[in-house]
Amino acid sequence: YVLVFVHWLGSIRRRAPVLSAHHCLLRRAMSSVRVIHASYVNVPATAAPPPGPIKLTAMEAPWVVLPELQHVLLYEGQDMPPFDDILLSLRSSLAATLGSFAPLAGKLVHLEDTGDVAIACSTSDGVRFVVAECDGDMRHLAGDEEHDVRVLERLVPGVDMGELPTPVLAVQATRFEGGVAVGVTVHHGVADGRSLWTFVEAWAAACRGEAHAVTAPSFDRSLVKLPGGEELARSLLRKYAPNVPKVCCLTKVQF
Repeated sequence: YVLVFVHWLGSIRRRAPVLSAHHCLLRRAMSSVRVIHASYVNVPATAAPPPGPIKLTAMEAPWVVLPELQHVLLYEGQDMPPFDDILLSLRSSLAATLGSFAPLAGKLVHLEDTGDVAIACSTSDGVRFVVAECDGDMRHLAGDEEHDVRVLERLVPGVDMGELPTPVLAVQATRFEGGVAVGVTVHHGVADGRSLWTFVEAWAAACRGEAHAVTAPSFDRSLVKLPGGEELARSLLRKYAPNVPKVCCLTKVQF
């Protein structure tokens, strides 16, 4: 299948021109996204038990106030399988991938006794999987010089990250006429762009039936040795997120 568009929504927001009210109304009339249902994909029972709480280090703690990372991929093809078959493949391969990325199925929490922020993992956790449909034209959405940011934002799942605990990851599959969009939202305090792309590559490989195509990540905090250790991370949290568990995220660029 042809990948027609892939981009960080943050980049689009920064570059997108200001649209007139009339233009925006026309865009909304032309394209709409409707959520059909949502469910959860769990870590496989056969996977290794999730590790205990993974505390954010001083390299990660300041990022809890940044907006979430959002990534959308648009695929089209004349011989694509039925949407229900695509959903089944996406869900099963996501579950298999979470076996190696179990912390992404957890929640970001505030540990009151120590003041740390950590990823809490449990066998009952899962990744929210949203199913939606869009009546817009995928080619126009990807190819227009003035990207319809408001529709693109609806192709990724919304996650309230203003207060802990909060989910680490959510995904969305949206049906188009002759295509499908896969959107991913991840907390910036847990993953940077490269980390998110590594996960997406592993998920794509699992969807193609390629086992062990991506090296499994390590979540061993003992490998990270910084001057000041955990206390440095706590001091940075007090500086950048003084009201934790409430987190005042930096606002996104508005158009």
